[in-house]
Amino acid sequence: MLKKTSLKMALLGPLCAAATVAGAAEETANLSVSALVLDSCTLTAATALSFATIDSANASNEVTPGSIVVLCTGNRTGASVALSGGDNFSGGTRKMVSTSGDLLPYSIYSDAGRSSAIASGGAVFSGNLSAVVPQVIPVYGQIPAGSYSAGLYTDTILVTLTH
Repeated sequence: MLKKTSLKMALLGPLCAAATVAGAAEETANLSVSALVLDSCTLTAATALSFATIDSANASNEVTPGSIVVLCTGNRTGASVALSGGDNFSGGTRKMVSTSGDLLPYSIYSDAGRSSAIASGGAVFSGNLSAVVPQVIPVYGQIPAGSYSAGLYTDTILVTLTH
């Protein structure tokens, strides 16, 4: 029996090999490859300068914090964030205006101690920005003590990021 088994294997071996070679097929497909490289920065006024209610008969020196946030998709060197004088800037002073046209002066500072006033067009931040790490820039608004007319006062500051 050993001879028969050997003979069968000897006969089947070449047939299996021939079937494999003759039946081999090749298929192809395409693999798409793409990437989106972002090179942008987003600038937001995360916390507006919103003062508390001011007593017009007994106005005191009012201070409020705010913040600006910059988020870039790539690292930036030598970036700066500047603040305009606002819509009602005149005589070197930022001013809010009421619906009746009255003006309320205010200043913006880069520090809580209010020792670094930001002039119109002045930088509130200059330095490097890291990719995907929010850069929070604190700002502080101050209304000096004085006697002001009652009303709702507003102003708009243009924030400019240069990178």
